[in-house]
Amino acid sequence: MKTIRRLYVYLVAFISLEVVLWGLIGLARSIFSDDQIGGANQLASALSLILVGVPVFLLHWWLAQKNIDDPDERFARLRAIFVYGSLLATLMPVVQNILALLSRLWLSIFGLATNLAVIGEGQTWVDNLLAILMNGLIAAYFLSVERKDWAAEPQGDAYPESRRLYRYIWVIYALAMVVGGVQQVLYFILNLSETIGDTTQAGLANGLALLIVGTPLWYFWWQRVVRPSLEHMPEKQSILRIFVLYVLSLIGVGGVLIPAGLVLDVIFRAIFGESMGGAGFLTEISGPLSAAVPFGGIWAYYGRVLTAEVDDLPATPRRSGLRRLYSYILSAVGLIATIIGVTALFSFVIDTLINTFPWGITLRERLSAALATLIVGLPLWILTWRPLAARAAEEGEAGDHARRSVVRKAYLYLALFAGVIGVMVSAGSLIFQILSTVLGDKPDNFQRASLVLLEMLIIFAGLLAYHWVTLRADGRRAEQSLAARHAAFPVLVLTTAINEFSDGILAALQRETPSLPAAVHVVDRGVPDETLAAAQTVIISGELAANPPEAIRLWLQSFGGTKIVVPTPAEGWLWTFGTGKPISNLVQQTAKMVRHLAEGEELPTAKETSPWMVVLYVVAAIVGVPLLISLFSILGEILY
Repeated sequence: MKTIRRLYVYLVAFISLEVVLWGLIGLARSIFSDDQIGGANQLASALSLILVGVPVFLLHWWLAQKNIDDPDERFARLRAIFVYGSLLATLMPVVQNILALLSRLWLSIFGLATNLAVIGEGQTWVDNLLAILMNGLIAAYFLSVERKDWAAEPQGDAYPESRRLYRYIWVIYALAMVVGGVQQVLYFILNLSETIGDTTQAGLANGLALLIVGTPLWYFWWQRVVRPSLEHMPEKQSILRIFVLYVLSLIGVGGVLIPAGLVLDVIFRAIFGESMGGAGFLTEISGPLSAAVPFGGIWAYYGRVLTAEVDDLPATPRRSGLRRLYSYILSAVGLIATIIGVTALFSFVIDTLINTFPWGITLRERLSAALATLIVGLPLWILTWRPLAARAAEEGEAGDHARRSVVRKAYLYLALFAGVIGVMVSAGSLIFQILSTVLGDKPDNFQRASLVLLEMLIIFAGLLAYHWVTLRADGRRAEQSLAARHAAFPVLVLTTAINEFSDGILAALQRETPSLPAAVHVVDRGVPDETLAAAQTVIISGELAANPPEAIRLWLQSFGGTKIVVPTPAEGWLWTFGTGKPISNLVQQTAKMVRHLAEGEELPTAKETSPWMVVLYVVAAIVGVPLLISLFSILGEILY
């Protein structure tokens, strides 16, 4: 109930705060307005916003502050989100209005119309200054609220996590302005010989404004705020930080590869005879080239930071997993681009051979686009996939972790999914073409459509076959490695007699891990001998654990391996988990635990979903759905 109350209070407080803010800005602007009719309307609108918003905000802010001395209220996550959300909602407009002032200033310096400004084209300097003042006053108040909350030494993770997110939002926001500014300035420089008219010069003015605002803002938040905070381990090892570094690095990759493909497309068009001249060629590549430079800087810088962050982690499977995730994402991007390039190239060859289109603009552009996509995608896929495949083929623990990686399995199964769907679509469409012809309704484009569909069938069948063989090879190596691990992990079952419990454990272990050696020892015979004592794990029933013979109790105390207690019924004892469950369920769960121990894995927590699986579900949805849509779109364009 408290959470619902907080959600209501802070949501209404935030909305009413924005209403009051817009009212104050409108009131200030109406005071300085020269338009009597428009000023009267603006004054009425502003006063109505203030009269409605102020009492609502004050009431709900009073409700929020009423129990502020209670740590649960002061350090609640919703309060932290409200405070930092209010700071973003007031400080970002301050930055935007400063950007609007500088953009119009540069346009005026260049003698251009101010309506070409990147933002605030219809505003005046008075409008911007008043907005800066009003937003700044409210931001100053919430900065004081934030400082008081931090002075009270926040408890829990809500405030640190919200502040961390707040900081990275500023980093990304400032970086976006820097990238936009660099792109605009470079575009102007590359088109300097052709700079005619207002558009390119307006880009320069807006680019300079973006750089003047964005560069110091990025430097402050990244160099002066985020980096010094890394002295604290929670900041350095936060999942959000790793996520942001991944996102920025991958944005840099995409921002380089896509423009590189566009530049290559222009180069091939020129090679294949398109007349564009030196100046025209430079104009064609200026757009993608000016974008590739700042994105290349992001890739180089944040890719290096990400690599350093991962290298600083302890040498654990988590570090290897983070490295693999980055490589598999790049490999997937390269594979998709390669498939698109190969498909387009073969389609061009088919149209050339059957003379569907004469050589000219259409075929030249298609060939250029196909080669550019292939040249960008194929090297990326090869350079990232080959080390991953080699690592998965290694013997030993490193190879085992690489083969069992959830990321690798998700990658392979996504590729299999794409291959199966591609084969189904292309094969079904090809069969439809053939049957329609046999039944007397021959399509007009039967020859071309059939060849294109056959081409796609071959490509997707190759994709399916390659990744199926890879998955099977991983499975064979994993089976051999796991069999060796299991054979070196003897298990001892302690029981009061040969009964359903001991027989069930042996049967479950045989099903789960056939090569794992297991033995049963009846405690009435005394302590286990040296051979049995060499076991890595001992399994005992709940009844025996509750009332063990003295000799067995002392032996268990000195046993150095893992002890697994199965919560079977014991008189006078109740187990937190497992009470009342059938023996068959208990022994099956025990066998799974033994398998995890034998394979050196952490035991899964009950009812816990791995965060990596959540990430993979999201990635699968993001990658899989557009892939299917693209597949059907490409097929439709090629056929019709």
